[in-house]
Amino acid sequence: MTPEQKSDFKPLQEKIMALTRDQAGTEKTGATQAFPLDLWQDLGQKNLMGILIPEKHGGLGLGLTSLAQATEALVIGGATMGFALSFLIHNLVAHHFILTHGNNDLRNAYLPGLAQGSITASVAVSEPGTGAHPKHLKTRARQEDNGFIIDGEKSFITNGPLADLFVVIAVTGKRDNRNLFSAFIVPRDTPGLVPGEPMALPMLRPCPHNNLTLKGCRTDATAITGEADRAYETMVIPFRRLEQALGPVILSGGIQHRANTLAASLKGITPGIDLDTMQSMAHQGSLLAHKGIESPLSTAREFCKCARKFQEHVGQLTKGKELPPSLEPDMFDNDLNALLRLFPG
Repeated sequence: MTPEQKSDFKPLQEKIMALTRDQAGTEKTGATQAFPLDLWQDLGQKNLMGILIPEKHGGLGLGLTSLAQATEALVIGGATMGFALSFLIHNLVAHHFILTHGNNDLRNAYLPGLAQGSITASVAVSEPGTGAHPKHLKTRARQEDNGFIIDGEKSFITNGPLADLFVVIAVTGKRDNRNLFSAFIVPRDTPGLVPGEPMALPMLRPCPHNNLTLKGCRTDATAITGEADRAYETMVIPFRRLEQALGPVILSGGIQHRANTLAASLKGITPGIDLDTMQSMAHQGSLLAHKGIESPLSTAREFCKCARKFQEHVGQLTKGKELPPSLEPDMFDNDLNALLRLFPG
């Protein structure tokens, strides 16, 4: 991001951080880890749920760099890394599966609601016991009359409990002994689609996940987004690359927030040079995270190394010191380790 782009984004960044400071870190989002729908709705009212969606569809019409800045600002401002993950996935699903690959009818039907946060979309790829490997996925969509019947199970769906519509990846054929996949836009109220209960996960709270059952779930042919029979190579794999490119900004935001809160707690009882080192490491992590948007594989190892060094430095700074009681250190370490496992490096 150039200095001019940073200057242009600053008012938006300040708006995000103000919204977050007003609502994050309360008993509701910190202690109980219930999903803060009020913050979600506030972000939608500011069109921040559609950062990548064009203005004509109600979004801001910005790029991936701006989405990265917004996601990082959420965590710096006090939102959990789990909430930032929900925010990032919502924006990426809207951009990738509806805006980029959807036809005009799908764009007109869903993008305005996605931009305003009145619609939440989720992508369902993984399945119980098999993960997301294309060889082992079993959910199938068979053609019948003018539509498709989808049967199968999906698991570990990010934002699934919130979702108003699901992008369901299903087998629609076979060629040279390889599965062919299509992507279907399936609204939550479609008969035969049964969302599971929220999963109790030990990390990245309050980002909600669930499973999904599809039994005789009927869609019409217009529900396909993107190219039929080529969804895995043209949509699923590129979406994973987007996650890997932008995911580190969640970590960099968490690292900067942790550095800021620790600097305030340790001021006067820890040498200033050690606190300066901590802040410098946090800044370096942010630079690497944003650099990774353009070249994720080449910077991932360096970023992960920087994040782990920060973690070690914080451990040394806080060892043996009495700090105000807080859930934050354990949550931060837990979420940091969970996210580091998700990214190459």
